[in-house]
Amino acid sequence: MAKRMTEDELRALTDSEMRLAVGYWSGKLANQRMKAMVYYLGEAKLDLSPPEVDGRSSVVSPDVRNTIESMLPQLMVKFCGGDTVVEFEPTKQGDEEMAEQATDYLNYLLFVRNHGERVVYNWMKDALLSKNGIVKVWWDTRWDETREEYEGLHDVELAQLMDDEEVEVTEQKSYPDEEDAEQRMKALEKLQEQLDQALDAAQQGNQQAAQAIPQIQGQMQQIQATPPKMLWDVVCKRVKKGGRVRVENVPPEEFLISRKAKSIEDASFVGHRVARTISELKSMGYKNVDDITSDDQAASLNMERIERLSWDDEMAYLQMDNVQSMDTSQRQIWVTECYLRCDYDGDGIAELRKVVRAGNQILENEVCDVAPFVSITPVPMPHKFFGLSVADLALEGQRINTILLRNQLDNNNLEVNGRYFAVEGQVNLDDLLTSRPGGVVRMKSAGMAGRLDQGAGNSGLNLQMMEYMKGFQEDSTGWTRYNQGSDGDSLNQTATGVNQIVNRADMRLDLIARNYADGFRELFRLMLKLCSQYQQTEDMVKLRGKWVPVSPREWRRGFNATINVGLGTGSKDQLVQQLMMIGQQQTLGLQIGTATPKNVYETQAQLTKAVGFKSPDKFFVDPSTQPPKPPQPDPAQIQAQVETMKAQLKAQTDQQSKAAELQLERERMAMQAEVDRNRQEAEAQQQQLKMSMERELEQFKVQAQMQLAELKARLEQETALQVAHMNNEAKLIAAQMQAKAPATQEMDNAADAALGDDVGTGS
Repeated sequence: MAKRMTEDELRALTDSEMRLAVGYWSGKLANQRMKAMVYYLGEAKLDLSPPEVDGRSSVVSPDVRNTIESMLPQLMVKFCGGDTVVEFEPTKQGDEEMAEQATDYLNYLLFVRNHGERVVYNWMKDALLSKNGIVKVWWDTRWDETREEYEGLHDVELAQLMDDEEVEVTEQKSYPDEEDAEQRMKALEKLQEQLDQALDAAQQGNQQAAQAIPQIQGQMQQIQATPPKMLWDVVCKRVKKGGRVRVENVPPEEFLISRKAKSIEDASFVGHRVARTISELKSMGYKNVDDITSDDQAASLNMERIERLSWDDEMAYLQMDNVQSMDTSQRQIWVTECYLRCDYDGDGIAELRKVVRAGNQILENEVCDVAPFVSITPVPMPHKFFGLSVADLALEGQRINTILLRNQLDNNNLEVNGRYFAVEGQVNLDDLLTSRPGGVVRMKSAGMAGRLDQGAGNSGLNLQMMEYMKGFQEDSTGWTRYNQGSDGDSLNQTATGVNQIVNRADMRLDLIARNYADGFRELFRLMLKLCSQYQQTEDMVKLRGKWVPVSPREWRRGFNATINVGLGTGSKDQLVQQLMMIGQQQTLGLQIGTATPKNVYETQAQLTKAVGFKSPDKFFVDPSTQPPKPPQPDPAQIQAQVETMKAQLKAQTDQQSKAAELQLERERMAMQAEVDRNRQEAEAQQQQLKMSMERELEQFKVQAQMQLAELKARLEQETALQVAHMNNEAKLIAAQMQAKAPATQEMDNAADAALGDDVGTGS
């Protein structure tokens, strides 16, 4: 029994397979693709380099670019002009709805979630230019981390954000809600105003105001005790995990395949050599990648890649220079994703394994069932993986056209600016070298200067040769000027003749489309396999205008894939005419039973797509989706139904009459009950009002008596105080009078004595 392969042996095996693979080194294939890129860009390089002589033309005929760019629009219409590129057909009875849903869902995945039109464009253009176009389709489990900032979140919003499993809060700051604080202040001011009013009313004897005071104080205490609302500024990172189907283009120089392979399916080795940053490797789940060194300098200086990028970047060779990156997470490493067949487990049978190499390390080693690559080529070569590109077919024609065009331009330039002889010392060379209308050349004697006798070339023959080369180029590529719509002379030719030429060219384009169709079929087969194998959750998507749940795990029984390839521009008019003719025949067929509404709808749907509209449902209704029409009834049955309806109508009329009478009686009784109820309510309200007024009157009497008693007591108290005060004043006056009585008597006696003396003296 064979031994299990060690990691060193696996590393050595992958190194050997990578170095022996086509595309690892810059060999003949890479040189051919680089040459095609030079021709496409119209650069005067390689065998298009102009002579190293000043004044010679360096123009390049753009045949390769014109051919490819004129083919691409029709190819895009063929594959992207309809609703579905690929349709799935059920393999078992009862799977029709699942097959239809799988068709819509996978076309949605390609063209919506993977930007399918861009992928298809690059895929087909790579094939037209670089022999084979490669796309990679896989289940991507990479997680994506994005930074998000939120300001002014409430507590509920913050809780909802933190409940999200994809969100991790890294920074947060809280502060009081100014709007809430302002509302609290206004509420307290309003309650304080109500409290002041209640206190004043209570002092005046208002019992209701006195009872409201504790309630108002409680509300104020509750507001003051409630903590203020806070707002949050949050910085978080959102990490999106999970998986989805990814479809991406692979540049030709990044694709590796065994030299003996005839297809990707039977290849013993297939690889994808691509530059990844340290950050990308970590997001893919690989660990311990910070110290990996990239030792693949040949890939960094791949001339095919540099030629493609140097058209608008003269320093394209520095794109892989890690010295320019100061961020270690953006340091790039060449990673090779290898799919090779080997007996790793030692059971004697080689299995397909996925081995990811970065530098000298193995990042991943696992068993897989398929290499996730799909290839297309416009001109397949039997028993080979790499085919021919349209550029390969047009290279020679462009080279010859470039030579002829340069010769014509050089000849025209030579006729205008010819070569002259001059006798040394006899001619003023400045005058001779200055060419101006009516100019004068000074010379010492006649005949000292003149035009050299040289071949001027046959311009007419050169133009005929260029016209011949156009036909040569059209025969090589199968793409004529009529297909491009650039030949005005075709208007003078018969429509039948032009149609024959266009149809032959369209057949070449249709053949390329059929070769591409196999690649699209394989692409959708891999997408179906990935969805049914890895997608564990139900996906809610909008298909055909309706939101529907999609569960790909139900598709494990598989489906057969068919391609919907449209037609080129040249044959659309014919198709429309044919469909309209079929529609006319179906109109007659409906009358004699040889056609059905479903047949007519299918013709209308195909006609709608042929004229350029994707969805025929916007214009016509599928009769199969409509409910069936009821059968024509028997006349006797109709008469019986009429009699039955009459009896039912009479019974219904009687019943409605009785029901109306009952309803009127109910309404009368309800109205009487309403009147009685209103009267009782009025009496109750009147009695309640009377009792309320009596209570208020009694309360007023009590309050008046209390106020009267209070006033009487206050008056009695004031009267007693005044009487006491008056008594005190009277006593005080009496005392003062008693104190003054002896002195007054003495004064009176003295006065009487003085009066007696005066009387005696006078007498």
